[in-house]
Amino acid sequence: MKISDITCTPLAIGKGLLRIATDAGVEGWAEVPGRNNAVFEAYLDSVIRPALVGEDPRPVDRHWETLALGREEQSNKLPGWVVGVIDVALWDLLGKDTGLPVYTLMGGARRTTIPLYWSTGWRMQPEEMLALVRAGREQGFRSFKIRMDWRGWRQDVDPDKDFRIFKAVREFLDGGEYLGFDANNGYSVSTAIQQGRRFEELGIDHFEEPIPHYDLPGLRQVADALDVAVSAGEQDAFRWWFEHLVLLGNPDILQPDILTAGGPSEVKRIYELATVLDKPVMPHSPQAGISSMASLHAYATVQNASRPHEYSTEFSGPLDDVADLFGAAVLPKHGAIELSDRPGLGIELNETAVARLTV
Repeated sequence: MKISDITCTPLAIGKGLLRIATDAGVEGWAEVPGRNNAVFEAYLDSVIRPALVGEDPRPVDRHWETLALGREEQSNKLPGWVVGVIDVALWDLLGKDTGLPVYTLMGGARRTTIPLYWSTGWRMQPEEMLALVRAGREQGFRSFKIRMDWRGWRQDVDPDKDFRIFKAVREFLDGGEYLGFDANNGYSVSTAIQQGRRFEELGIDHFEEPIPHYDLPGLRQVADALDVAVSAGEQDAFRWWFEHLVLLGNPDILQPDILTAGGPSEVKRIYELATVLDKPVMPHSPQAGISSMASLHAYATVQNASRPHEYSTEFSGPLDDVADLFGAAVLPKHGAIELSDRPGLGIELNETAVARLTV
């Protein structure tokens, strides 16, 4: 079996559909972030097709090394998210070729029913956030994460409002439901520590990216000062950066993103590193669709993974379209995803929906 072509189709849901086709008729699928991602197309034309077309798709690790590390005749090294897209599709293809789900190929599933946490909200008032959390609870979710205003360039703008938002949601979730808070890199070290202590008094389950992600010494200060589990890692690529993250920043929880970190191959290695370093993991891959399913398959194999996986409707595109494209199994029921034993990632691609949503 040889790779015959690699294509990307832009879709109206805000993503591209990547296909790795073979001369045996087996295809692997992945999602490309961004509806018209000219950057990815440039990598596809200049590096990925020359490196992979004509190759046997099944040695997934060898292809990962070619794209992420380069090789003598192909010296270009690709960003983690670009490698991640191709890696997702190669694992899907390998599963279809072998007739096995990806989680089996990755060592076997610890469980196939994975609880999710409802991740929601930014740039809003307490009553608006409460309405979104209430909607998630009505859909069957029992774990939640709320987000404050976006990114570190609004550093320390209104921590009192953030606290009012958290307090309103915590009082609504009065049955002890899981509740995390994502600061989106938005606090200074001192404010993060003060805010974290206030959250601890109300009851918080994890405090995510409290300060700009590049300030690893500051992250260590925050993590050391607080009792709540501080989490980080969604913006980091490759296992060596996660090693630096732990050595310098020492967060309590590692949160690799299935694309940003370098795909299922590398996320699995990060999980193994986390086990050695005694760090819990909790993936950052919230969007419904192929990428989320790839993240869930890798997470299903982690023996000590007890925390819920992220899920958000805010970046997925219309869910009816997502389900029409990829099958209803990509959407949660009662706050959880049930992984099937279908080959690959278990995606049921609807070609009629692909044609309808192509832009």
